[in-house]
Amino acid sequence: MARLSIVICTYERPLLLAAALRSILSQDGLDAAGLEIVVVDNSDSGSARAVVEGWAANASIPIAYVPAHPANISVARNAGCRAARGEAVAFLDDDQELAPGWLAAVRDGLARLPHDVFFGPIAPRYEDPGAVTPPAQALFTRAGDLPTGHDLVAFDRPSGQPFVLSTANSVFRRATALPGADPFDPHFGLCGGEDLHLLCRLQRAGRRFGWLPKAGASDFVPRHRCGAPYLVRRHFAGGQAYAAALIRTSPKPARDGAALTLKAALQVLLLPVLALGCLRRPAPGRSLAIRAAGIVGKLFWRRLYPLYRAEDRARQVARAGARP
Repeated sequence: MARLSIVICTYERPLLLAAALRSILSQDGLDAAGLEIVVVDNSDSGSARAVVEGWAANASIPIAYVPAHPANISVARNAGCRAARGEAVAFLDDDQELAPGWLAAVRDGLARLPHDVFFGPIAPRYEDPGAVTPPAQALFTRAGDLPTGHDLVAFDRPSGQPFVLSTANSVFRRATALPGADPFDPHFGLCGGEDLHLLCRLQRAGRRFGWLPKAGASDFVPRHRCGAPYLVRRHFAGGQAYAAALIRTSPKPARDGAALTLKAALQVLLLPVLALGCLRRPAPGRSLAIRAAGIVGKLFWRRLYPLYRAEDRARQVARAGARP
């Protein structure tokens, strides 16, 4: 049975990190085979150290604390890959919690299925369920009526795959799916999309991605991420990252870049038609703005928007405003 490393990259979210660790340590079968947890702290404050040391003191499996600087999600993921000793490396976000049975489903998939990377469902846990909109529901949910081992893709998605792939709740075979010492490109580290970039490289190299419906996780979604301002920024950054990942991994980047730019430009010209269609729906401006942001992002992919840094600044401002 393959040794498994679970890598959690974290940034200034100690309470959520503690819940993620609890969900791992609550899995059945922890002692059945080699398993370790690697927590990569990408903050300057070292906010995760006390949490990790507290859980590691009484855990039945090793829990390692790894600092990673500067603040860049690709730097953090690469540090986790270097520190992990497993033949397979799972990635869990610090705001996620594993569902019961996750570990058994992952071990079964690694043992029986030929795929190089596996993905499980993600169910959102909303801070404010009343703030949820259809775009937020679509963005933060990974679900599908697909059988175990169903083949997934990173780009050119068929209609039967209703979600975009990411490292959230994923498992990579090290030998075939984590190439080199630093598989994640720091170019994407402030925007996001470093995972899609890697997955596009792997898909072009003929690697296979598989679905594990019983390896579920939940994802905490704060209220502000359901609002139009965040969703517009997120879709703009997502459009940029999607275009950059496809073009930078293409064997013919000039051709594919021109084709993608032309397609996005035509979609921009069709936005008035989309606007007319949205008039029949509640809050049409929000839905149209979000769709438009994703399209426009594909046109401006060369300079990626620092989404993570912008959200961190907004969070700091909000905290300052809440102080008496």
